[in-house]
Amino acid sequence: MSVVTTPPRVAYIVSDELIKYADLLPSNQGRSSLVHSLAHHLDLLDLDRLDDHDKGIGTSSAASHKAKLLQAIGADGSSASSGDLARRRAVAYRPTAASHQQLTSYHEDSFVRQLAKGAKAGNNEQIPSPDAAFKRRRLNGASSDSNSAASDTTSHASGNSDEELHFKPSSSSVSGRSRKRGCKQSRPAKNQFGLQDDCPAFDGLQQYVPLVAGAAVTAANLLATGCADIAIAWDGGRHHAKKGASSGFCYIADVVLAILSLRKPRKVTVTTNVPRVRSENQEEEQETVRKTTIKRVDRVMYLDLDLHWGDGVEEAFHSTPNVLTLSIHHYAPGFFPCYAASSDPERFSPPGSLNSDAGTGGKTLNIPLGMGTSDASLERVMESTVQPLVDAWDPEMVVVQCGVDGLAGDPMAVWNLSAAAYVKAIQRVLSWKKPTLLLGGGGYCSENAARCWSLLTAVCLGRFKERDHSKRNSSAGRPLQGEPLPLTEQKETIPSDQKDILQNSASPSLATISYDTAIPDHKFWPNYAPTYSLDVPAGEMIDQNDEAHFEAISKTFTEHIQKADSGSR
Repeated sequence: MSVVTTPPRVAYIVSDELIKYADLLPSNQGRSSLVHSLAHHLDLLDLDRLDDHDKGIGTSSAASHKAKLLQAIGADGSSASSGDLARRRAVAYRPTAASHQQLTSYHEDSFVRQLAKGAKAGNNEQIPSPDAAFKRRRLNGASSDSNSAASDTTSHASGNSDEELHFKPSSSSVSGRSRKRGCKQSRPAKNQFGLQDDCPAFDGLQQYVPLVAGAAVTAANLLATGCADIAIAWDGGRHHAKKGASSGFCYIADVVLAILSLRKPRKVTVTTNVPRVRSENQEEEQETVRKTTIKRVDRVMYLDLDLHWGDGVEEAFHSTPNVLTLSIHHYAPGFFPCYAASSDPERFSPPGSLNSDAGTGGKTLNIPLGMGTSDASLERVMESTVQPLVDAWDPEMVVVQCGVDGLAGDPMAVWNLSAAAYVKAIQRVLSWKKPTLLLGGGGYCSENAARCWSLLTAVCLGRFKERDHSKRNSSAGRPLQGEPLPLTEQKETIPSDQKDILQNSASPSLATISYDTAIPDHKFWPNYAPTYSLDVPAGEMIDQNDEAHFEAISKTFTEHIQKADSGSR
């Protein structure tokens, strides 16, 4: 097992082709460009090693891989060239596209071959139902009304009822069974692979699948081989995909493939001290012996912070005691993924709920939360439930799905988290000092996803600094040069003189990153109106998680923690 160094070595998976095809994902069009461009312009990335080894995808050309990436994110290479050479940055690695053999290490061969057909992959599927298509259009339309400007590639639609935002359209294909309105049904033959409704086939699908899967596997391999202590793949985290079908905007189970890669038996060198052969009159001595052996990671913890239940990952590891899956998500009747009642109601509550079936190994756990979940509620769960569970089970490696669709302002409009909630959660995870894989996931306001994931990248690098409340309070009512205006004084249309001040004022030092850090001048700068800062504040929703619910969580997890403690010995 890898030993985390101090400071930790951070790897960041990115390439021009990964961005190109991740940008095509129907539910998150253009998001990848925003995410990686912001990280680069905040001087969080070290791109110098991209050309060191030609192990990635694509064919060689006159242009270097670094140059291609800079072009993909709208940068000329000079934005961060004058930065402090001693500043800590994440080392960028190009993903190696997953092979057919790697994809079928979990997925069904017929499903992988269907995905390889690209835009034609959905030809033998059912025609999308009007209801599901309506819901998907609603999500795209709502993105344009969020607190950030939508990217140019995001489609728009006329508004519908806000209630539709609470329902993420589900694929009716779930691991050999289809579920609709909470009832089990036989799966229609035409809907064999789930490539309809929320997962339509699209041009570039055949490139997207191996690249996104390969990004997560590349990150996992860097951890498993001891080349990194923290690995980041923001384009991954597709936690709804099943063994034989796409589901919930997720075409491939990159999370599952990454965990399988972490648990793959590997050769390691073990050093031991053994007594040296000596005569009776000699003092006892020891000699160091090195030998190669096969080792496998026995305990991997998967923590899912996405708004939606990580059903695909749970299903994959439901019968193994070596992978603990813990999903913290919104749970309500009809909310995606909507499942049938428990198959054994006398023992378990419905899947995804608090008292659902924990699997044969007792390691598939869920913490459901209600509408308006706040920073305080998430922190309470992390401190009083997740932390004791980690202490008891002592995982060797940790995988975190950092879906940010629980942010206030997200089109889902269900939770009320600020960026600070995710920052605190990841700070806690990193305090465990375990090799850690961070993946992306949901987040349908692309600008806020870019903001939050840049903050988390800064946390990994030790460059994040907490907000200075006194400074912000003293500046209320009179914006300082180079700082964003208070929300109460913002207008959607910024006067040209004010825009020039915001965009061209002296750039603050990027040695430390905070919520107040101004968005650097770059191609996508206009998208971050009206605040032009990294902060994503909480909204005004009421947190409906009451004390009785937290007591129920505590009671249930007390038993889980006791079992985890006894099982880790």
